[in-house]
Parts: sequence; C-alpha cells; structure tokens
Amino acid sequence: MTIHTKASREADKLQSEGTKEFDEAIAGPGPIMPKTEANAKEDAELTRALEASFPASDPVSAVSAPTKVGKPVRSTGKVKASAP
Repeated sequence: MTIHTKASREADKLQSEGTKEFDEAIAGPGPIMPKTEANAKEDAELTRALEASFPASDPVSAVSAPTKVGKPVRSTGKVKASAP
C-alpha cells in the first residue's frame, strides 16, 4: 500500500508538468490545420461525383508475365526462320 503524502503529491504534479513540457518541446505544436467549413450542399455534390467515378477510381491491377513451374526448356541452337 502506497501512502501519498503532500510531498509525494507535489512531486507527482511536478513530474507530470515536466513530462508535458518535455513532450511539447520534442513534438512541437504540430502542423497548422486548415479550417473546415462544412457545407452540406458541396459535400453532397462531391459525394455524388465520387460515386459516379467509382469504377474509374479503382486502382489498376498489376499485370505480370505468365510463368510456368518447372525447369527451363533447353534451346536447340537453331535459328528460327522468319516468315516472308
């Protein structure tokens, strides 16, 4: 059981203040965030436009060359004749 005396409460308070000051000094105040001016009409228009463009906004799937399992086919060394 821990007994909290006035001195230990003071020490805890000073520690928390010091930690807060340290964290603010390290992290800084952070970036300035733009003001959000919510407009229901604009929000609805943007939502509609996003829904209309949904299939086009999907990322393109990665395409890779077809691969086969097994050892490589050995070349015969003959040059194929090109078609005239």
